[in-house]
Amino acid sequence: MHCIIPAAGKGTRMRPLTWSLPKPLIPVAGQPILAHVIDSLLDADVDHITLITGYLGDTIVSWARTQYPGIRIDFAVQEETDGLASAVLLAEPYVEDEPLMVVLGDTLFSADLSVLRGETRNMIVASPVEDPSRFGVVVMDGDRVAELVEKPSEPVSNLAIVGVYYFSNGRKIMQSCRYLKENQLRTRGEYQLTDAMQLMLKGGEPFGTLDIDGWYDCGKPETLLETNRVLLEKNGSSGSPVLENSVIVAPCFFGDATVVKNSVVGPWFSGGAGVHIENSVISDTIAGSGSKFRHVVLMESIIGERSVVQGTPARLYAGDDSVAEI
Repeated sequence: MHCIIPAAGKGTRMRPLTWSLPKPLIPVAGQPILAHVIDSLLDADVDHITLITGYLGDTIVSWARTQYPGIRIDFAVQEETDGLASAVLLAEPYVEDEPLMVVLGDTLFSADLSVLRGETRNMIVASPVEDPSRFGVVVMDGDRVAELVEKPSEPVSNLAIVGVYYFSNGRKIMQSCRYLKENQLRTRGEYQLTDAMQLMLKGGEPFGTLDIDGWYDCGKPETLLETNRVLLEKNGSSGSPVLENSVIVAPCFFGDATVVKNSVVGPWFSGGAGVHIENSVISDTIAGSGSKFRHVVLMESIIGERSVVQGTPARLYAGDDSVAEI
């Protein structure tokens, strides 16, 4: 099966990390976000991927070719971020009369995609949310989708579109996306995939919804850290750091050649290769490869690759009833 992965966004809410690293390659629980996405698709018999790149796209192309040499991966560049339907349409040269998936490049999810094999309806992965105004939503009529609405100002449904789509014939969604662009049909200034699917619905194409076991947000630093916690709890600890007079509190992920000296690390620490930690207490933190930590107490943090975080050791003599801030 073929899957299109739009990954062209700038990730402005994740700055300063995304000044030098595209958002889909930010690590979480030991792997880039995009690696989690692709691995879940390979488990669902996806054997052809088209990546839609844009901001820092060359970095994504190089990474994908290196990490997945045995998979057919095509690339298209979205020069203008003018909506998801526009991004999907860029993959049209690679789409045939066959089933097609679209999965957002920053959407981590847990769902049984094997049920899609042989599915003749189009399917949308959806999940209830408290604030549907932030999402495209699905209005149901029994077990079928009756209407799709992009970010409704008035609540019509609390069933949000997660960012995982299945089309029984990929050419049909391409036709709808092309119709939007040819007729300049924008919603909130962009060509919306929700609107393209609504055109299919009006044309008689059946849609259903697929249940989801988990949906993990990576859009902001605080939600990325929450996703890191959830995935580490789910997957357990991994990696074998070189330890010297240190304590590890599970679950944690350690990349190759990690060294921990005179420190307490965890829970929910995720580090890339070559991380060095000394005389520190670190928890609930994502650390990029090659980062170094000395004399720090750190929590709820995201640290980029090759960064150095260093505190100042202190010697303190404090009498009764003292209050000291160090």
